[in-house]
Amino acid sequence: MKPVRLPEIACPLPFAVYPDSPKFDAATAAWMIKWKLYSDDAHCERLTHTECGRLAALMYPAAKSDALLQVMADYTIWAFAFDDEYCDEGDMSRRPAESTLAMHRMQRAIECPEYTIDPHDNFALALRDLRQRMDALASPLHGARFVNVQRGYFFVEMNKLAHEAPREFNDCATLRLASGGGIVFPTLAHIASVNAIRQQDMESRRMMAMTEMAAMLIVWDSDIYSYGKELAREPDGRQHSLCAWIHHRRGLAQEDTVREAIALRNSVFSLYLRLREDMLSDAAPDVRDYIRGLDGYVRGGFHWIQNNDRYRFRNGVDGERAYEGGDLANALPPDDGTPIPVPALAWWWEHDPLRRGAGHRAHRLQETVPVGA
Repeated sequence: MKPVRLPEIACPLPFAVYPDSPKFDAATAAWMIKWKLYSDDAHCERLTHTECGRLAALMYPAAKSDALLQVMADYTIWAFAFDDEYCDEGDMSRRPAESTLAMHRMQRAIECPEYTIDPHDNFALALRDLRQRMDALASPLHGARFVNVQRGYFFVEMNKLAHEAPREFNDCATLRLASGGGIVFPTLAHIASVNAIRQQDMESRRMMAMTEMAAMLIVWDSDIYSYGKELAREPDGRQHSLCAWIHHRRGLAQEDTVREAIALRNSVFSLYLRLREDMLSDAAPDVRDYIRGLDGYVRGGFHWIQNNDRYRFRNGVDGERAYEGGDLANALPPDDGTPIPVPALAWWWEHDPLRRGAGHRAHRLQETVPVGA
C-alpha cells in the first residue's frame, strides 16, 4: 500500500514550547514503567518513543512549574497506553464487558482519591496518582474539573466498545469530540497554568464552543495524519475516526477523503479564529489566559502530530511511511462562515461574530449522506 498523500495544512496560531522537554520524556517513561502501563516490551518501547514529555511541553507551554508539566506529560502517556490497551488493538479492547467495568473502577479511583480501591489495578492507581498531584500542585477545584472531563472520556470509550463505527456522520463527530481524551487535553491547559478562571466564565456558551473546537481540531488533525496508518492496520473501517467514516461510509477515494476531512477541519478553525479575536477584545485576564491556553494546546498539538513517528510510520516507530506531505501551510483558505453539516456541532456557529449585525439568519442543516447510506 502506498503512503497517503497529504496537502499542506495551516495552523495560524503562535508557537511556543515549555523549555527543556527531554527531561520530561525520561521521567514520563520511568513513571509509565513504574505503573506498568504496557502490555509487553515492544509496547513499552513504542510508548517511550512517543515522546510524551515533548508533547506536553508543546501543548502546555504556559505550565506554572516543572512539576505540573510533568503531571501533564504523565497523563499524556497514560492516555496513549490506555488507548492502546482498551480502545485499539489491545487485549482489553476485545473484551467489552470487562473493559467497561474497568473504566468504571478507574473513574471511581479519581472520584475518591483518599482511598486505594484496588491495589492491583495499575491504570486506576496511575490515574489516582495524577489526581492527587493535580490537587496538590494546582487546587482541589482543578482536580475536580479533571475528574468531570475524564468521566466524559470514559463514557465515550464505553459507547465505542458497545457499537460498531457509527453509520451517521453526526454520531461519528460526537463520539470523536470526546474520545481519546479529546475534551480532557484542552481542559488540562488551565490546570497546568493554575488559572483561577471562574466556573461561570469557563462554562459560558462561547467558552464552551472554544473548548470544544480546540478539542475537535486536534482530534481531527490526528485522524488526518493517522489515516495512512489506520488504513494499513484496519482496512475494514472499524475505526471511529473522521477519515475512516468518510472513506468507508461515503465510499470516497483516499485523495477525496483527505480533501473533505481537511475542508471540515478548516471551517472549524476559521470559526475558532473569529470567535477568539472577538472574545479577546474585551476579555478579563483569566478568560484571556484560558483562551491562550487553548491556543497553545492547538498549536502545540498540531506541531507534534505533524512531526511524530507515531503517525508518520505504519509501525509507529520507523520503516515504512504511512503518509507523505502534510507540511505547514501559510494560511487557511477563505471561509464564508457557512456551518458544517453536523447538527451536533452546528451550535458553535450560533456564536459566530459574522452573524452580528446581519440579523439571526435561520438555517437548516441536513446530513450530506442519507441516513442508512
